[in-house]
Amino acid sequence: MAAPMSRGLSCLSRALGWWLRQPVLVTQSTAVVPVRTKKRFRPPIYEPKYKTEKEFMEHARKAGLVIPPERLERPIHLACTAGIFDAYVPPEGDARMSSLSKEGLRQRTERMKKTVASQLSVRKIKEYDANFKTKDFPEKAKDIFIEAHLCLNNSDHDRLHTLVTEHCFPDMVWDLKYKTVRWTFMESLEPPQVVQVRCSSLVNVSNMYGQVTVRMHTRQTLAIYDRFGRLMYGQEDVPKDVLEYVVFEKHLTNPYGSWRMHGKIVPPWAPPKQPILKTVMIPGPQLKPWEDYEEAQGEAHKPQPA
Repeated sequence: MAAPMSRGLSCLSRALGWWLRQPVLVTQSTAVVPVRTKKRFRPPIYEPKYKTEKEFMEHARKAGLVIPPERLERPIHLACTAGIFDAYVPPEGDARMSSLSKEGLRQRTERMKKTVASQLSVRKIKEYDANFKTKDFPEKAKDIFIEAHLCLNNSDHDRLHTLVTEHCFPDMVWDLKYKTVRWTFMESLEPPQVVQVRCSSLVNVSNMYGQVTVRMHTRQTLAIYDRFGRLMYGQEDVPKDVLEYVVFEKHLTNPYGSWRMHGKIVPPWAPPKQPILKTVMIPGPQLKPWEDYEEAQGEAHKPQPA
């Protein structure tokens, strides 16, 4: 009985000795530490009571409520029209033939026939502007015309906006950046006169606009210089006779509206404009880095108008 017991103990000791002689593998234990963070607010999800807009409108109608449809539109203020309605057609040869000649008398009779529509428009304008008179308006239009063109000399665009409409402003300042304008008014060859008056509505009947066409026969000077100071168009010391048909417009419904220059009517028989003198760079000689360019002696040649 003792022999098996001693044999079992010896086997156990041998097994323990072998196990102790083996290399020990050290492992790192990972500890999970709970960290308390701020709980995010999640809005609760509510299911709509009415699945469709049609069900909501039916429920509101049963309850006696009438909900107007919502329109995502922005109000627009129309300060001027987009063009000239019923443009005046100037007679051919105007300001070139005598009013006592046969053609001159025929033109005057045709102008008298067209004054019926103008008289009706004058009555409509007087309903909004009681101080409007066709006899006094040409002088007022002349002052607006002169002041608007003088604003181009000083590039006073703020003042120009009060004298011309948003339709006319781009045409007057187009391609004048980095250029110098010299415009002067010499005299009136003929007194300005109203040749046509028109009144029309826009968008709705209550939104009224008035347009007056004024005939101006004046003497002016105009010169335009580029950014280098070279003459591009016209001459400052050479006055020219100019016949123009200028349209003035006013937003009659606006109580603070004023008469502003809206555009010009160019007849098809008008003579062509003077061509623009373009500046061209002439390439100089090919110089080496150590050479200097010697300019030619003498005065520079001044450009002359074509």
